Amino acid sequence: MHHPLPSKEVPRYLGAILGLITATDFISSSTVLVSGSDIQGGIGASPGEFIGVFTAYAVAAMIEIPFIERLARRWHYRTLMLAGLALFILSALAATFCERPLSLQIVRFVQGIGGGGLFTMSRVYLQLAVPAAERPAHLKGYIISLLGSVAPASWMSTSLVYHGAWQSVFLLQAIIGAFALVLTAVFIKAERHTPRTLGQVDWVMVLGFALGSALLLHVLEDLQIELLDTPRVLSLGLAFGALGVAGWRLWLHEDPLMNTRIVQGRRYLYGLGFYCIYYLVNGATSFIFPKLFEAGFGYPLEMVGTLLSYSACVTVVLLPIYFHLARHMGDRRRVIAIGFALSAVAMFWLSRIGTVDTPAVMLLGALTLKGIFPILGVIQIAGLTYREVPHEDFAHAYALKNIGRQLSNLASASIASQLWQFWSAQYRTDLVGAIPPTTHISVAVLSRMVDQQVVVLVGNHLLQMLALFCVIAIPLVLAQKTLR
Repeated sequence: MHHPLPSKEVPRYLGAILGLITATDFISSSTVLVSGSDIQGGIGASPGEFIGVFTAYAVAAMIEIPFIERLARRWHYRTLMLAGLALFILSALAATFCERPLSLQIVRFVQGIGGGGLFTMSRVYLQLAVPAAERPAHLKGYIISLLGSVAPASWMSTSLVYHGAWQSVFLLQAIIGAFALVLTAVFIKAERHTPRTLGQVDWVMVLGFALGSALLLHVLEDLQIELLDTPRVLSLGLAFGALGVAGWRLWLHEDPLMNTRIVQGRRYLYGLGFYCIYYLVNGATSFIFPKLFEAGFGYPLEMVGTLLSYSACVTVVLLPIYFHLARHMGDRRRVIAIGFALSAVAMFWLSRIGTVDTPAVMLLGALTLKGIFPILGVIQIAGLTYREVPHEDFAHAYALKNIGRQLSNLASASIASQLWQFWSAQYRTDLVGAIPPTTHISVAVLSRMVDQQVVVLVGNHLLQMLALFCVIAIPLVLAQKTLR
């Protein structure tokens, strides 16, 4: 059993430090995603090989997350965070020396072992180590620090790559990780608990979960460059089968790595569902925006990063206003519904104004609305989901939620990619068929024009679909009576 620290031993800026630790994990994925084309070219990777760079980190995180609560029985969360940050930093530095796709995939897997559990560790530490009366203040610091640290990451990474080399992405990760490591070592104290043995581990469950997770993540990532076919359907079936076996073993085990019985609580179950809906939207935009802005609208990489960071900075700037008004907001279902409504407007707005000639400044209004969405969406969901989760089960609840986050983000990107490939073929056929046979434009120039226009048409079509998805989510939020 973990016990809160005495109030006098809780650092004043504990929430801010823990937010930076979580941001280290977030930044490791977002910076690689937004600078992906340069990293792929730097290591000479095919699209499939580069997808493996993403899969490696995610697989390591998925395998590690179930073990966190058990490891924290033997060691403190502070110790686990320090070890994770140290491994994350060393792996980021090692990535700068990679010259081949396979070596970077291996390094990213090791980095995922170090960083993939930091979100869960830091948030659970805050819940277990801080007295309940002081927790809200530190949670505010946590949220501001997390979002504030992530906000400039896209701009920083694309700027460094634009003016330097792809290795600068991983140097940036190492610097941020080192800063978090020093703050953790100096200011964070170990939570109070009596260390005990790890207990009996169901290795059949572990093997099933690891195999199922790795296979599922691989297929979801692979679908971002390949169409769904029979072998991939069979792979998905095998993945879900292995995960089903793991889930059944977890349910039967007296002391499981993750206590799946907590999903019997309606509030937690509804919260988990709306978490996944939010992350589906977030994962889809993370896939669509970089492709649409760079290959469709023709913005340079640095401008793409600036636009993405602008939307994130809107969230950070508005957070103090939200914290001041939060107690006056009433029924949170309406707040979440308004968040989805604003997201729908933002997606539809972007789809209507986006062309090959649209200046970047024209996107700021829609991106501002997109920046409000996390405040009215995921922050509300997070504040409502865990109210009825027993204190000792919080680690299990947060582990399950973060597994859902990983899967939702990847699933939405995979679905968006499948639609992207399907509609690209259709639009390209239509555009080529509409070209007059007497045109005097060179084949090379004409091909580039068609490719750019296809990206714009497909990207805008996907944004309209995403807007419709957000609209559908509104009555789902308002109709349920559990989260309020």
